Amino acid sequence: MKIYDKSLSGVLVIDKPENMTSFNVDYHIKKRLNCSKVGHAGTLDPFATGVLPVLLNNATKLQDSLVNMPKSYEGTLRLGISTDTLDITGSQNGFKDVSDSEAESIAAYLKNISGDFIQKIPAFSARKYKGIPLYKYARKNIDVVTDNPTSVVKIYNFEIKSVGNPFIDFKCTVSKGTYIRAIAQEIMDKFDIPAQLYSLRRTSAGGFDVSNALPHDFIEKDADFLIKNIIPAGNINVKL
Repeated sequence: MKIYDKSLSGVLVIDKPENMTSFNVDYHIKKRLNCSKVGHAGTLDPFATGVLPVLLNNATKLQDSLVNMPKSYEGTLRLGISTDTLDITGSQNGFKDVSDSEAESIAAYLKNISGDFIQKIPAFSARKYKGIPLYKYARKNIDVVTDNPTSVVKIYNFEIKSVGNPFIDFKCTVSKGTYIRAIAQEIMDKFDIPAQLYSLRRTSAGGFDVSNALPHDFIEKDADFLIKNIIPAGNINVKL
């Protein structure tokens, strides 16, 4: 087994596959490259795909700076069905037939969302309450969200790509801390219509674009391939 230098430092920009956690990506790379420290800038839910900047060794000092940068997404909202997680991974808890006119009204509302946005923190999220992630309370049916229900984030733009009831395709750019699933909650609150996040792909994060990310099959590549694609920390336009 070839042992690699634990002083490797830089960023691997991964196109995270579906059904893989961000932390599993970290673990795979840490094991493959024999790094002492590995982290990522901006966690993606397992069902989501797209840009995941993975930081190696000394480059983990870049984490806060990269996380604070805007992130862009493309995705699909589905109207008429809601779940406890606000996305396709949860248990259905609402259903309603949605008319074409209702779908168009919702799309018209969404495309005007911009600036400061007060989002409800999803019950199934990694946001912590008393040091414990909210999803751990939710799995035990313990309601603590009412104690810390909202946060203010910024939506730089929210563009509707197409409307084909019950689906609304969109793309957006948002600030740190934005839960795209919270848009489904916003629809339910404003229109009393069940909604869920049907798909999500992050197209940029930490200043990195998905077009420059390593493909989904990165996990099958050898260590030499990964090393060749490390972006040195000195080439990243933020301060260590």
